[in-house]
Amino acid sequence: MATYYAVAAGNFNATSTWSTTPAGAPGFGPPIAGDTAISNSRAVAVTASATCLQVRNDTSGGATTGGTFTLSNGVTLTANVVQGNVTGGATVVTYAGASPNSASIVGNASSVNTSGGSTPINHTGTGTLNFTGNITGDAKASSIGGVLSLASASGTINFTGNATGGSGTGGYAIQNAASGTINVVGNCLGGSAAAIGNQSTGTVNIVGQSTGSATGGAGAGVANISTGTIVVTRAIGNGYGPGSSGLAAAVGVANSALGVVSVEELEYGTLGMSPTSGAGIRLKKLTSNVAIFNYCDTVGSKTLVDATQGQMPAITDVRFGTVYASGALTGVAYIPSASSVAFGVPVDATTGTATLTAADVRAAIGMASANLDTQLAAIPTASENADAVWDELMSAHTTSGTYGGRIVRSINSNNELQLTGSHHAAADVHEFQAAVIQSVAFATSAVTLFTGAMRTELTPELMEITEVHAIHGLDIANALTVTPTSRTSGAITQAITGDGTTNTVVTRV
Repeated sequence: MATYYAVAAGNFNATSTWSTTPAGAPGFGPPIAGDTAISNSRAVAVTASATCLQVRNDTSGGATTGGTFTLSNGVTLTANVVQGNVTGGATVVTYAGASPNSASIVGNASSVNTSGGSTPINHTGTGTLNFTGNITGDAKASSIGGVLSLASASGTINFTGNATGGSGTGGYAIQNAASGTINVVGNCLGGSAAAIGNQSTGTVNIVGQSTGSATGGAGAGVANISTGTIVVTRAIGNGYGPGSSGLAAAVGVANSALGVVSVEELEYGTLGMSPTSGAGIRLKKLTSNVAIFNYCDTVGSKTLVDATQGQMPAITDVRFGTVYASGALTGVAYIPSASSVAFGVPVDATTGTATLTAADVRAAIGMASANLDTQLAAIPTASENADAVWDELMSAHTTSGTYGGRIVRSINSNNELQLTGSHHAAADVHEFQAAVIQSVAFATSAVTLFTGAMRTELTPELMEITEVHAIHGLDIANALTVTPTSRTSGAITQAITGDGTTNTVVTRV
């Protein structure tokens, strides 16, 4: 670690700017990580990003007080910023870039100023100054100012870190002295002065908590001194109240004029200290809206939420017909009443109830091994069941009168239907019973087939009957003609011979 003193106005990264003693010859440096850079009443231009332990402009090490580090557009100075002069003096770091340009500081900032009116870090342009780190206000009381200050009407400061008010009533950590905008991502804690003071018509947006002083001062987390606007996530009152010691009343957000303060969440101090003071305090409607009160008779707190903002249980999780959230919501879930639900269920013959577990269920149904696949694999298939039934009929049901005894391969006289050695069915027909087989038992096609076959088999006999029918003159279509020597009917002719007295012979021709 080395300390470098500017011995000539110039560029931060130029060796001609620096020396190792306040009045030494130039040609040393430039400062790097771990080194201290002192302006030594010179103007030092930071035209390229630079890194060192700290930058300061006081008489440390015998340096001449004063001098400023000026940031160019687009650069990042990574260093702690220290105002080490108790009477103030020149600004340590300044930025005057125009919009849409920006510059950045990464490090912490502090000041020992007790009376002067200087600002350690001052943004005077219309561009954006980004600061990442923590800032603590100083001890000055005679004049009000911030360690980080916005002096431009349309400039912007983006601050990421925590800001703490100084030990003097004028020692803000961050000050908005104009109508520009300061955006804070972090927490603000008051000291004797507010952590952030909005002194004009500008806007301060705080994404984080803003809490009143915890060190005995009356400084708010953020204070609206004029007609500006403050928006803060949560305003918290400090621990002041009945029984407190060493504390003064300090709110999270103070509005001492006619500005507008918007808060999303409110938290009262442990002894009931209000989180806000002054007129113009408004609640910004968001789903995160809460109000926290600490109990007066026990340890702990109560959080109140807006029933319409999503923190209440969903109506689908609340018993049907139950009205809650101050009448704003009604449950729609069909849940049995408490009197209809037991703590446990019986699992054996003992009295009382117990919790039913998966192991109990498995044991009760014989599956204690919990291997369901093994249990299912032991169940016979449909084919195996059919085979078992058949085997049972063939082996155990063969006596007289049983189904198996009636249909077996046997020659037992008790059997009504037997299977012969050639596997043909044989039956002992004892008698026919009347109307056992009725005509309706046969299909029409079967009857037709049966009668047709009968006629085919009886064709010769039917022909002879037809001829006898004709030769006797009974065929209307073929009349019988008789002469002394013949008889004719259609295609049938018979010859008559003999003397007609002693004998007559009729022969078919």
